[in-house]
Amino acid sequence: MAEAGQRKKDRWGLFLLIWALVLLLLGVGCCCFLYRYLDVYEKTRPEPVVDAYLAQNSAEQLLKTAQSNVQLDVTEFEDPSDLYAAYLSTVDTDRPLTYRPRTKDSSEQQLVYIVYCGNKEICTLVLSPEGTSPGFGRHSWTVSEVRSAPITDTLPSLQVAVDALADETLSLNGRPLTAQYITDNAIAIPDLSRVEAALSPKPSFVRYEVGPLYGEIRVTDGKGNTLSPVGDAEDGTLRFLASAEKQSVRIRAPEDMRVSVNGVELGAEDVASSSLGVLEGLDVYTKDAACRTNIYILDGLYAVPTVTAVDARGQSVAPVAGADNSFSFFYPNDAGTEEILRPSAEMFFNAYMDYSAHAYDATRFYNLLSCILPGTALYEYVSTSQQAMVWASGTSTEYKDLRYDHFHKVSDYCCTCTVLYSADMTATSWYEQYSYSLENAYELAFVSEGGRWYCAAMNVISAF
Repeated sequence: MAEAGQRKKDRWGLFLLIWALVLLLLGVGCCCFLYRYLDVYEKTRPEPVVDAYLAQNSAEQLLKTAQSNVQLDVTEFEDPSDLYAAYLSTVDTDRPLTYRPRTKDSSEQQLVYIVYCGNKEICTLVLSPEGTSPGFGRHSWTVSEVRSAPITDTLPSLQVAVDALADETLSLNGRPLTAQYITDNAIAIPDLSRVEAALSPKPSFVRYEVGPLYGEIRVTDGKGNTLSPVGDAEDGTLRFLASAEKQSVRIRAPEDMRVSVNGVELGAEDVASSSLGVLEGLDVYTKDAACRTNIYILDGLYAVPTVTAVDARGQSVAPVAGADNSFSFFYPNDAGTEEILRPSAEMFFNAYMDYSAHAYDATRFYNLLSCILPGTALYEYVSTSQQAMVWASGTSTEYKDLRYDHFHKVSDYCCTCTVLYSADMTATSWYEQYSYSLENAYELAFVSEGGRWYCAAMNVISAF
């Protein structure tokens, strides 16, 4: 029994010895494995690579490298390089460099770290695997790319909304605002004038929306004018009104003409003034046939005005366009009136231009007076002009366009017409010579005395 017990003890001891040896071998193996893993782990840690790279490159070098590879997600209205450069101008390069991982952009094949100089992001380091894997599925790393930091995550941003007429030309930061940015093409205009409110369809705005924008915001119209925002930004949106500079129209027409602007006929409420115009003071010659001239003034128009008129006979009449949306209407040519009046109109206008283009000369002076009806304001004006004309420079005139038009018979003793011209003028004085271009238009009234037609009044009609 004792022998049997002894054998059991020996076998148990042998088992324990073998088990201890196995455990020892396993422990040694585990230690070797752990040592090897820790060695590989330490050699493949990315942080030392980042530390070494930052130790070898100053903040200025990192900024220079990053600026050559700017990758910012911005709209076409901002230059990523300019935006990044403006941001970096606020960086104090004397501050220490630090970093942290950008986990959301990292993967097994790419590690991303954001680098800070002080509290400012200056760049992003991208690490890629280098060489063969030393084992355990790990990689050695190298800095493969230096990108600009995603600074738009840290910058304040704004949306821009611009209301404008559909045909307006607009630019944002120097680039055209195109139809792709229109989010609404029927924005009601709250302050339409009576005329435009009567249009069908009414003028309306379209709305352009762009964003997010991080830097300077500059909206310009088709004339290059910089627009000011309408108030402060609300709900992250900065608003502009491109059509703030409304248009005005001035129209001159005989009172029995039906005048329309953009298809809407004007009424008595649109008449700013009414007078006999060029026929003022000629009642004895016009008798009851004199027609008053109305001046219509419309302000606050959004749409470019299209001005039309129809005379008492239902005939469409074309306007004479002047400066700053001014228009003048005259009666169409009456049959036979041009043949009767044109020689006198040409004689007067040639004498007027000849006299006004030279220093005072008695021959030219009396030649012009002989074409004017005595006792009229025009005759008085020319009669007292000698002193002013003494200092006039000699001027030569080369007409590019000269038209006699709108010959209208007011009565048997009174007619009107217009003279429209454009010319190149060259003025010569004793000390200089200079050239200029001139466009002008006149309305003339003629009366018949003793079988001859005299000019009795003259109005400038290119502007009023």
